[in-house]
Amino acid sequence: YHFALSLCSHKVRAVLNEKELSYTSHDINILPPGMENYLPEYARLRMLGGGDLLDNMVDGYTGRSSTQSEGFDPLVVPTLVDHEAGRVLIDSQKICLYLDACTDAGTQLVPDDIESEVMRQVEIVDRTPHPALLYGANPEGDGRPDFIQAEMPTIHDRKIAEAQKNMAKVGDDQVMVSAYEHKILKESAAKEHVNTEAKMRASVQEFKDIVGALENDLVSTGGDWLIGDRFTLADVVWAVSLFRMQWLGLGYIWATDDKVLFPRVRDYTKRLFVRPSFQHAVVHWPGNPPSPHVMEYYQ
Repeated sequence: YHFALSLCSHKVRAVLNEKELSYTSHDINILPPGMENYLPEYARLRMLGGGDLLDNMVDGYTGRSSTQSEGFDPLVVPTLVDHEAGRVLIDSQKICLYLDACTDAGTQLVPDDIESEVMRQVEIVDRTPHPALLYGANPEGDGRPDFIQAEMPTIHDRKIAEAQKNMAKVGDDQVMVSAYEHKILKESAAKEHVNTEAKMRASVQEFKDIVGALENDLVSTGGDWLIGDRFTLADVVWAVSLFRMQWLGLGYIWATDDKVLFPRVRDYTKRLFVRPSFQHAVVHWPGNPPSPHVMEYYQ
């Protein structure tokens, strides 16, 4: 269960394709007016996979989406159902690791001998403020696609209204009521974050620092991929992250037409974005719209 434009869904689809796994796609429309992720039946499905996370529901907003640091959001995508194993998985990082571990097919994405470095990079991407930079305008200049700029100023109010509407459908089911209440707390905090210039400047600066550290890591390893010459889960998640940021108009952080600030990152993106699994799972996935900043990859 995923959404075409969802960054966390991009990660899982890219892994499914890199691992050459077959799957049934349920595309959940999370944007207005659909907002299918707010339906009680979908929330209940996710909560089947929540486990201990049900005791740590999301109630705030830092501009990130990591379940480990932000808490469990029962109303987002992706969700993976493994019918053979009878399991529901609700966190993109855990889903990716699960898919790599459950089959020897395709690329081995987390080799044992470099697992710690792969996971260090995965954690960096997982804690990058992607949501803030999607929902909020960059104070240095808003380069987001026009439809994103048009959609986002009222998105949090509409999310809150949708949560309230669906909360009314669950009656006295206190577990479900709590899920919607926590979602409302999160979206209220998100609205404040993305409309506060100082917080948005901090999110942009945080991403700049992350890209600078990535440049250093690429220089130190010296291969085509992040950890030498082996393509790993680190490269999968970095492909998704960097493409999203370039898609949003933030590619100037590593290169502009006039100046290349981080040459290793610039060259790395060009290799990542043309990888067949990424092209299929992200660039050419039906319903995933292009932006003016990445049109060269849509040829």
